[in-house]
Amino acid sequence: MREAEPGSDDEVVAALMVEYMTWAHGRLHDEYGVDEPPADPSLVRQSLDNYRRPAGMLLLVESAGRPLGVGAVRGLGGGVAEIKRMYVVPEARGLHIASGMLDKLIAEATLTGAKTLRLDTCRFMTDAQGLYRSRGFIEREPYEGTEIPPRLQDLWLFFERTG
Repeated sequence: MREAEPGSDDEVVAALMVEYMTWAHGRLHDEYGVDEPPADPSLVRQSLDNYRRPAGMLLLVESAGRPLGVGAVRGLGGGVAEIKRMYVVPEARGLHIASGMLDKLIAEATLTGAKTLRLDTCRFMTDAQGLYRSRGFIEREPYEGTEIPPRLQDLWLFFERTG
């Protein structure tokens, strides 16, 4: 588990994020009948700067050179940071990679001065919700700065952790 290197890791990080979004969009369709447009890899690559230092970080998990997971944190201003894009490839689930990533992202956000951490997750992501609750996140209303459009917010849960 390491911080993704700008430039050299962009393709693999973007590919994992696109894989995550493709999976999530498929589940949205299967669970709720919602059809979202496919993730655009070029837009995902362009978005990576939103998660870079000094106010953010991209985290990459690999084993023997094979990418297993990705996660990010970005500053929202005013001592608030948001954890985004946590994803572990299906064959690596159950190995506690997500819990390690979450702990690392929380620590990084705290080091950058965040006092409040926020995140969102789709209602069908029950394992993720349990992980977030185990780290002290509590449910809250949708927050300013969320990427989730109002038309989809009823299908999401929003979480916050302070302190």
